[in-house]
Amino acid sequence: MTSTEKRRSGASHTAKVRYLDAGLQVLADQGHAGLKLAAVCEAVGATTGSFYHAFPSWGDYTSALIRYWRTEQSDRPIAQAGNVTDPVARLDVLTDIALALPHDSEAAIRVWAGHDPDVRAVQIEADEERRQFIADTYLEVLGDRALAERYATAAMYLLVGYENGTHRSRDTLEWAFRVFIAQTLRDSED
Repeated sequence: MTSTEKRRSGASHTAKVRYLDAGLQVLADQGHAGLKLAAVCEAVGATTGSFYHAFPSWGDYTSALIRYWRTEQSDRPIAQAGNVTDPVARLDVLTDIALALPHDSEAAIRVWAGHDPDVRAVQIEADEERRQFIADTYLEVLGDRALAERYATAAMYLLVGYENGTHRSRDTLEWAFRVFIAQTLRDSED
């Protein structure tokens, strides 16, 4: 690949990421129903022609968008948490990650998943990847697989309930996650 081709490829990647970030923001601001070409282009400050230069079709874009969400909001944070060797410290990092997630985008993706089986498949995979990583971390602390699975499943219930709830309190969500960690430490001593 020549240097000119590399520059074009890099510019194309940057343009795609701008549209993908804009799509996640549109989901957060307007929900699934607001995820339209015009809204994404407006968020980027670009024309539909520019959009179609970056993505061949709306279907290609939405497929890329849900994969991008999975990579950025599930795969990457899990890899980051996996670098923490102490499992109790990792539970703290996982709590911080859960609190920092773009909850409005996540809630919109769950609505979208109810209408699109491809999105639903990705969303289910991400939820299971998250739950399993949390369970494996709890297992390291507790040494009991069944109890670790319960804690992880309950933690996911908290997260999903928070994202879909009408009364959100980030402080209460953090408190609930911290209570789980404290209870885990008590259970590990038994």
